[in-house]
Amino acid sequence: MVNEEVVELAQKLVALPSVNPEHTDQPDIADEYRVANFLAEYLETRGFDISWDRMTPERGSVIASHGPAQPAHTLLLEAHLDTVGVADMIIPPFDPTIKDGRLYGRGACDTKGPMAAALTALTPQVLNALAEAGVRVLFIGALGEEKGNLGAERLVEKGVGADTAIILEPTDLSVVYAHKGALWYELVVTGEAAHGSDPDRGTNAIFAMARVLHWLETRIREEQARAETADLSGPTLNVGRIDGGVAMNIVAHRCRIEVDRRMVPGEDAEAILSEVRTMLSEMQERGEIRSFEMNVLKVGAPFQTAKDSKLVRGFRQVLSEADCEPRLATAAWYSDAGAFARTCKELIVFGPGSIHQAHTVDEYIELNQLVKGRNVLERYFDWFARNWRSG
Repeated sequence: MVNEEVVELAQKLVALPSVNPEHTDQPDIADEYRVANFLAEYLETRGFDISWDRMTPERGSVIASHGPAQPAHTLLLEAHLDTVGVADMIIPPFDPTIKDGRLYGRGACDTKGPMAAALTALTPQVLNALAEAGVRVLFIGALGEEKGNLGAERLVEKGVGADTAIILEPTDLSVVYAHKGALWYELVVTGEAAHGSDPDRGTNAIFAMARVLHWLETRIREEQARAETADLSGPTLNVGRIDGGVAMNIVAHRCRIEVDRRMVPGEDAEAILSEVRTMLSEMQERGEIRSFEMNVLKVGAPFQTAKDSKLVRGFRQVLSEADCEPRLATAAWYSDAGAFARTCKELIVFGPGSIHQAHTVDEYIELNQLVKGRNVLERYFDWFARNWRSG
């Protein structure tokens, strides 16, 4: 039965540990190679040609292709292979358990359930129909999404892309046509140490950083007030970490913060960073700090596909035909869609499961939604084979 097939495949994927190596120090659960090898074998037995983009001998992204060598159209499906860590989980992370209509385990929702839905939707009949329509299917299993979107960024730099793309993530079966970009950076300001009993002899880096924080907060409020991106609301800023100083009775000579800045379409990361550098340079000129450093940790562009695009319209039609609400949505979180937007003409993020269950201590996916997601995807692939050429 189809329902049994998608659930069984999701269980097999969850049972294969693929914790991002930056989220664990346990070699028996780290790295994506177990899932990557399984995916490559699964697709190869279904007629896909397999190639690899290896970052190291152990870590690689899978690039599987099926269909004509000179296609009239390319359809890309992408799921990341890695999961977050498991240290605080209250369920067995790699013992896929079904209870009360849910499949529990690390990755069940993010994003092995959506991967299983897409894989089982690519039936031999669907693949034949797509090939006969001149469509080449690319199925990508990307490494390192949970820590910097490494696999997707590498593939995009090498020119991997498509005419149409579906990035598989838990969206509650909503069609996510836009999400914000992510700019992560750290700032370090230095002052001058002195005895805590005579602080005027030094320059307190923590006090200076407090002024930086005030400027950052004021600035993001101004940008939010004039934001015109109704679909995604405005940009946001979060300072997630701060550290500085060495002792209570020493004037702090150094302070560091980590900043998470979410961008909306139309914003430019370098322009944002340049403005921060200018502010810090002016503080240095006024003697409020001795020096500063800025280290960029991540730049992920936002993406937005037109709501009236053929991809979005087709998906909404198929959802309606499958008795699912044809919901459109945007997201504040970031995904590999931000990278692939540079090489794909139209793309969305879609899949069964709730983003609110991703990364949780009892991660699960509702089985009825897993099955619905699989059926919607099969309907869409069939629709795509019949309709992609028309208006």
